[in-house]
Amino acid sequence: MSKLASQPGDEAALRLVVEGTVSETGVEFFRALVKNLATAMGTIGAWVTEYLPDQKRLRSYAFWLNGSFVENFEYAVAGTPCAQVVEDRKLIHLPERLLELYPGDPDVRAINAVSYLGVPLLDTGGEVMGHLSVLDTKPLPADPRLLSLFEIFAARAAAEQRRLRQEQEVRARE
Repeated sequence: MSKLASQPGDEAALRLVVEGTVSETGVEFFRALVKNLATAMGTIGAWVTEYLPDQKRLRSYAFWLNGSFVENFEYAVAGTPCAQVVEDRKLIHLPERLLELYPGDPDVRAINAVSYLGVPLLDTGGEVMGHLSVLDTKPLPADPRLLSLFEIFAARAAAEQRRLRQEQEVRARE
């Protein structure tokens, strides 16, 4: 059972959305976001990335796994569930059998992941900037409350990623 489901009411879950992220920006915002997302959804991992389309790679802004942060995580999307998220520009939910569906993904195999949920983070023109995902070692059923919560976290991540891009563009012009 997820921690979200074990807490009374939706108020506790929504508090996790903003907890630690309200006053943070940039990498610290993303670190707080993924840690709180994994807690709210009861998963072992959550990460937010930037997409490098020329190399077809994802580079993490923050990656929370098994109770700690994984630093400097970057990987090719080919052969991963993340490829479908960024290439098809849509939410992908694999409630179970992740290892069967992606037997060649060494990272999925290393942690014996069973389930995955990922969504692209889009800029204002609809281009993929990155993605937000969770994974777990147990099934992740299609609970409408959890999916809605995940989409709220994704909207916050996309907004911060757009803000960071605009800030970089302003610095580049100066």
